[in-house]
Amino acid sequence: MDTMLRRRAMIASGGSTPPTPPVMIPYIRGGGDGSYIDTGITPDNTTKVIVWARNFNPDSSDYSWLFGSRVAYQNAMFSLVTGKTKDIGDLGICYGANAYQAVHGALTKMSHYHKYELSADGFSVDDVLVASIATSSFSSNVSIHLFGENTNGVHTDTALPIDICACQIYKNGTLVRDYTPAYSPSIGLYDAVSDTIFTNDGSGALLYGAFDSDAYTPLEYIECDGSQYFDTGLDGGYNLKIVASYRPTGTAKRFYYPLGSEYYSYARCCFQHGDTSAANKYTSVCYYSSVTNLYSTAVTNNDLVLTKHNNQFYGYKNNTQLGTYTGNSDSTFSVGLNVYVGAENRAGEANMEESFVGRFYHVGFGTQRNYVPAKVNGVAGMYDTYNDVFKPSATETAFTAGPTI
Repeated sequence: MDTMLRRRAMIASGGSTPPTPPVMIPYIRGGGDGSYIDTGITPDNTTKVIVWARNFNPDSSDYSWLFGSRVAYQNAMFSLVTGKTKDIGDLGICYGANAYQAVHGALTKMSHYHKYELSADGFSVDDVLVASIATSSFSSNVSIHLFGENTNGVHTDTALPIDICACQIYKNGTLVRDYTPAYSPSIGLYDAVSDTIFTNDGSGALLYGAFDSDAYTPLEYIECDGSQYFDTGLDGGYNLKIVASYRPTGTAKRFYYPLGSEYYSYARCCFQHGDTSAANKYTSVCYYSSVTNLYSTAVTNNDLVLTKHNNQFYGYKNNTQLGTYTGNSDSTFSVGLNVYVGAENRAGEANMEESFVGRFYHVGFGTQRNYVPAKVNGVAGMYDTYNDVFKPSATETAFTAGPTI
């Protein structure tokens, strides 16, 4: 945990003096329901925004904005965004009149807790420069929104909720906003510069909470050998959103299920790979009562992202779209069984004969679950950062931990 965030971490109750460096780091959670904060700061080429945040994730149907301001597309833009169709797994920055795909395949960067910084000097994650900015002088009269984007006075909500732990905004080298989460007398961000609590400017509700920064060790991935799975507790029906980033590595000629639930052939919600003639040859989705191939060339040892939004499915291989599928449009459809990760839940039992072999980088289920690879007390698994719940393997065989990040 960087020392700046420890200094900024506080529980505000009308004052601004932080306690000794805490273990529990406060945050406010906003977005995904119309909640946002208007900073009142209009950006230009002297503006710098630093945000300490977690759960800055892609969505399978829309964009997620950590912060943003623009007069119009390619006109006085200053935003940080991720998600949607071809940009799944990428971080995007908008600056002046230019838009950039800053980082490809960056799901692990967005899912965990990180420091994000954008200015004319470039875009950095955890003080590492990941994208340069072409020289662009601009000035805007549209203020920066947190948990979304302000487009000429109209707020666009971030698709998924984001936790902000601290935020600083500079103009011309001067600190103009110095935000810390506050819960009293109102939930919002306390600005030490103006001695003001900035509260919700939208609909929905800002939430206050605290997560234990030492609760888990973040990993780049966890690995399955076909012996592990866990239960998400979520029904695999029409309304379930899914974004899954993983790499199949199995070489046996069989089927592999990274995740899913199936009540025999007429109630399905699964991601599937492989056949009996080649390892991981097909990338398929199983939904309602059908199986549809999104891709039919071997995918072993390639990074994949598969998404589901209602009955819309998308597949990506190494940041290139593989295919799409539109399933049955019945919005009442429910599998009636929980989705498992690492294996398919087939009629209430984990289908270990066709369980997944490979790496998981991130698995998200809309606003309900956000699983990131993690290690807790030496055990590898996936940590749900929305609910602060750790998921080890449900079997006696533990997941294998990837590198620490």
